[in-house]
Amino acid sequence: MAVLTLKFDESYKTRTLVIGGWVGDEAQWKKREKHWQKALAFENRTLPEGRKLSRYHAAEMNANDGQYKGWEKEQHRKLRFTKKLLNISGKGRMIPVAAGIDLRAFNEIFPHCDPPGVGSAYVLCMKALMEQLGAAIAETHPDDQLAIVHDHGDWDVPALQSYNQMVDDPAWEHRHKFVGITPLTWRDDVGLQSADLFAYESMRYLDAQNWKGENMRKPLQILFGLMNRAAFGFHITRKYLESLRKELEAKKGLAPLERMGDGEKRKRFGAV
Repeated sequence: MAVLTLKFDESYKTRTLVIGGWVGDEAQWKKREKHWQKALAFENRTLPEGRKLSRYHAAEMNANDGQYKGWEKEQHRKLRFTKKLLNISGKGRMIPVAAGIDLRAFNEIFPHCDPPGVGSAYVLCMKALMEQLGAAIAETHPDDQLAIVHDHGDWDVPALQSYNQMVDDPAWEHRHKFVGITPLTWRDDVGLQSADLFAYESMRYLDAQNWKGENMRKPLQILFGLMNRAAFGFHITRKYLESLRKELEAKKGLAPLERMGDGEKRKRFGAV
């Protein structure tokens, strides 16, 4: 029996929240982290003192901010570095996973903080991801289990609460597939930088789809083009949130909210 590891990060804007990362075994993670560190080291050798990178950070690099300040004047550097990291991610054998939510819809339909029976938008995303991964592992790796590592920060408490609610639920048949959850920083775990890349690009894609109808950005197209395996992606839609609200109202868990509708639970996005 092997223990696989999911390493994930969160990425969000006003309208969209996504948690995303990769599932792999110990050898796969060691190989990826080794190549990732080499890519960072190479880039640092070409940078002058005072501009060295401590890590890859998707939001900062795309905003040309923080350690990436001034990179808007060096598009060749940004392109080279991004392609190298995408190549490392796409050619490995690990599985990318993500769960996203229409954050604006969530805040409109559940205007109170952590409504009973729902929790936060982050909690819904994490539960959706665990539910799907539990079923997938039971089907494809029946003798294996899954450990979870996530980026340490403001979401530590909701992450632990979500995990405990899932594995402590006696009605959930796949609860024994999970062996623990650990918050770590990008300094402690290089793999979380890889999770940051996929979470950010998944968030940008879902945000553009929801509000502009645009296709995925070039980095995600390149990543999917390099892979010859499936990616798990789940979108918690406005329709599902409306349906969930209606269900909770019927159970007297929440006071009525007008203009409720029926709808689908989730729809796949970004699947290869």
